[in-house]
Amino acid sequence: MDKRTLAITGIILTAISTLSAGDLPSSTQGKEALGMVNPSSRYQVENGWNLFLNLEFLWWVAKEDGLFYAQNGYSGVETSAVPPDGTINFDGRLKKVKPHFRPGFRIGFGGNMGYDEWDILLNWTWFQSHARGEKKGSLLTLWGHPEATGAGNNLDGATFAKGMWSLHLNLIDVEMGRSFWVGKHLSLRPFIGIRGAWIDQHFDIHYDYTTTPETSGKIRAESNFEGAGARAGLDMRFALIGGWSFYGLASGSMLYGFYGCDFHEHWDSVQVANALDGFRSAASTAQLALGVRWDTYVHKDRYHFGFYAGWEQNIWFGVNKMNHYFHNLSDGSLQQMNNDLTLSGGTFGMRFDF
Repeated sequence: MDKRTLAITGIILTAISTLSAGDLPSSTQGKEALGMVNPSSRYQVENGWNLFLNLEFLWWVAKEDGLFYAQNGYSGVETSAVPPDGTINFDGRLKKVKPHFRPGFRIGFGGNMGYDEWDILLNWTWFQSHARGEKKGSLLTLWGHPEATGAGNNLDGATFAKGMWSLHLNLIDVEMGRSFWVGKHLSLRPFIGIRGAWIDQHFDIHYDYTTTPETSGKIRAESNFEGAGARAGLDMRFALIGGWSFYGLASGSMLYGFYGCDFHEHWDSVQVANALDGFRSAASTAQLALGVRWDTYVHKDRYHFGFYAGWEQNIWFGVNKMNHYFHNLSDGSLQQMNNDLTLSGGTFGMRFDF
């Protein structure tokens, strides 16, 4: 038998012995199998299905960078000297849409698995937000507009501006994790899974231009994302007394999907811009949560209830990719935004094991 045959035989025998290791006495598998190494800290009921349901009420506010629509204090008078002679073209504040706290929900359904005391969980998160702002006066328009010719016509200025931003968020998470004790009071649950995301948002702007006669413009910029990818994180729980505990959560996601970032503009009733933009790219997000919870078992440990409340923050990096046209459309002054979306607020939930 040559050396190559001996090597192949050795690899096959090693693989067979590894696959059949579960049939060997525990004393041959190392000390880990003889005792409770990292004993489970998961919630588990007696004589039940060991399934659980999570219901969460979200009271969040959504904020996104780059949603400025006008600046007040615009004089409309150009400086006549180079360098400028001190005349101020505009002196005011940037106007941005103002978001408010909105309701949302998260529903989860999972179960405890027999294999090594792991659990599996399916979560659906739904949230919507709307923000707006408006201003009258001498305004500088900050988004694209068509050409205007003739005396007294100036599309750099407006007498009225209004911005409206809309967000629709849907997330589907599937994760597997294992809860275990580290010491007497600290429980950790590392988990890994997959995430699907649908994020639709659009920014609508209305201008009343300083033309003669007065005209108006309507602009819509979109940034829609559909994608999927991997998610991983860590749950932490520090047990106190009487069923009370502090909890924490940290996770990160890396997704890949499709962006739809169209731009539309109407001048009065005429469509003057219809720029379509679709491409594939990545998206990443981070999640942090801190709070307090109380857990109890009832009916001879047949059921478990947990109630919790905390603060949660989610950051979607660079998910706002709206196409932003500056000045006259014919100038071709285009910038694709790359701004972050932040969702933060209170999370109030209940868990039921049965």
